[in-house]
Amino acid sequence: QDDMADEDDAFDIDLDEWVDEDECQESEAEKQEQTNKERESANLNDGYELAGIGPAEAILQTHMELVLESFGSVLKGLTKGQRQTVLRNYNWDLAEIEGEVKKKGLEKMTEDVGITLQAPSSPTECICCDYIQVSNVEHKVNKKVKKSSLYKIISTKLEKGESQMEIIKYCRTKRYKMPDILKAIQLANSSNVQFDVAESSKCERRKGRVDANSGYAMKCGHVRCKEHWDLFLTGQVKQGIGCLRARCNFLLCKKSHVHSWKDGCFCQEQVPREVFESFLTSKKLKLGYQSFALNNFTEHCLKTGIVKCPGRSCSRWWKEKERIQGDGLVTIHCPCGTKFCPRCGLGAHDPLPCSNAKDWESRGNEDSQTRIWRELNTASCPNPKCGVFIERYVTNEDHCLHMICSQCKYHWCWACRQRFKVGGADANHDNYYKCRYLQSGSVGEDVKKRERILRESEMFKFYKSRADACGDDIKQLKLLKEELDNVISTEGEEKQKSYDFLVEAVENLIIATDRKKILNPVAFYSACDAKKELFDFQLKYMDQHYDSLLELLTQTQSVSPLANKTVKLQQLVEEMKKKDPSGSGSISKKMAKFKALLLASKASTKKPLARPLQYYRDNKEKIVKATQTVTDFFEKLFEMVREGKLVTILDGPDPNNRGWYCSKCNRSNKFGESVCECAWTTVQN
Repeated sequence: QDDMADEDDAFDIDLDEWVDEDECQESEAEKQEQTNKERESANLNDGYELAGIGPAEAILQTHMELVLESFGSVLKGLTKGQRQTVLRNYNWDLAEIEGEVKKKGLEKMTEDVGITLQAPSSPTECICCDYIQVSNVEHKVNKKVKKSSLYKIISTKLEKGESQMEIIKYCRTKRYKMPDILKAIQLANSSNVQFDVAESSKCERRKGRVDANSGYAMKCGHVRCKEHWDLFLTGQVKQGIGCLRARCNFLLCKKSHVHSWKDGCFCQEQVPREVFESFLTSKKLKLGYQSFALNNFTEHCLKTGIVKCPGRSCSRWWKEKERIQGDGLVTIHCPCGTKFCPRCGLGAHDPLPCSNAKDWESRGNEDSQTRIWRELNTASCPNPKCGVFIERYVTNEDHCLHMICSQCKYHWCWACRQRFKVGGADANHDNYYKCRYLQSGSVGEDVKKRERILRESEMFKFYKSRADACGDDIKQLKLLKEELDNVISTEGEEKQKSYDFLVEAVENLIIATDRKKILNPVAFYSACDAKKELFDFQLKYMDQHYDSLLELLTQTQSVSPLANKTVKLQQLVEEMKKKDPSGSGSISKKMAKFKALLLASKASTKKPLARPLQYYRDNKEKIVKATQTVTDFFEKLFEMVREGKLVTILDGPDPNNRGWYCSKCNRSNKFGESVCECAWTTVQN
């Protein structure tokens, strides 16, 4: 038994110290893969570097201090707090501040902001500007006014933000005398009331005399003691984010009237952050001020060259290595797989300018779509005696244009907003479905606006649907890549390396699809000029190269659950053809809609699948050549778009751009037609 016990002790294992070697190898492999991704990302992100990973507050606070330090050479002679005040007034737009300093000069620019560049010489002892020496009689009168119900009413209404005229009117209705009202308002607004300290304070005992060490003198020359600074700053922070623009507030005006900021009665010098940090005694209020300052910086941090990766689970922050001049487009490739623009914070949109990318995003939001729907489907009655708003459901089909107002029974045309009359000597319309005024262009501005919005809406829906289709293709190609990775992983290590060309081809195809997606908003904002034809011609060749590579890498297989839907739509189209064999009128438009639905269902019943590995090995040379062709073509195409040689990008859609060209048959189609006629012929065959 003793021998057995000794053997058990020899094999005794401490589970706390035991480490699984396989898990260690896996974790080291994951770390190495993450390191490789970060190195690759650093090589791609020329001009930007990783600012940090983690909580936003600490990273932004550090970057804000670095920006303030770097601007010491531009804003010479200013403290860090005063520099922050200047930057805050210009919404942290560093380029604009540099331009203003060159244009106006530093002294004039800081004076406009409310900062004195050169402070007057102050004696060793001075008077606190919030201490006001009053006679005993006046002091008693002020105390009596403060205790009155009139003063309480006025101070309460001033805190609510009511104007002085509203307060005077209200007090007059309560039978208060005008001199008493004005006296109470002046006391409520005066610094004597706002910064009243206890009579036992040092300021009161010394009758306002302040040593240079026990107070702080602003550059405007006004001094306050510690007690008055604390009271003043406490009131400013409690008011909210407005404390970031706190001013000296010393009463300069000597006239006997109701003082106001508009009349220049108070000192306009802005209070820097050093004063808040030095004289605020409450830690909670100090943290509140710092939070307000950081929130203000966060709102405009993009302008200072720092941006957070928009990836949902990513906490990386990126910053400029050096100030990048101009409006050049930059794309950051984050190790998490997200690509985005650091200038506007949106997803990668090169070669589309940031302003157009923001406009494209805003057109797709719910508020914009609601506004467009209201413009297209509502109109006011053109009868000048009525004007009631009327809602009408508008489609691309030919509906009756004859409208009758439910309020005044006025007959009018929905298309031209004029009186509607068919038949007779005074007829101004040929029939109920066409408007001669709209066709000739002799309509009002409101009708022209509606037609422009309708065209832009059709254009946006067309290009947005194509961009969304590219997004769906990217998801499918990523699934294809996962499928290929799983199949290749079953091969030996030596064989796996022989399929690197295949993995690279699929990755390049995903990148090409992403670039196809970006070209849709580029086409939406393109000018309808001589370059437009060349741009459409290049897009045709782009589709040909792209489709050839896609065909080499994938095969499609029909999904059975959607087959019934396709058959039903085919039957509906055949029925519509029997009713309208000539293809004219509203029935033909319904048939076009059914055609589009049928094509959509045909497309949705297909998904890309991986081909056998033997096929890829046999066609290796073709795949490598097609991959290189697609990569080079997109690089050259994007370079020409950036330089403006291939297309002119406008601030908004060109009203002259009224159709799109099919890349297969070169047929011109309206934006309301999402599918070309040649695609329908292919489906029928």
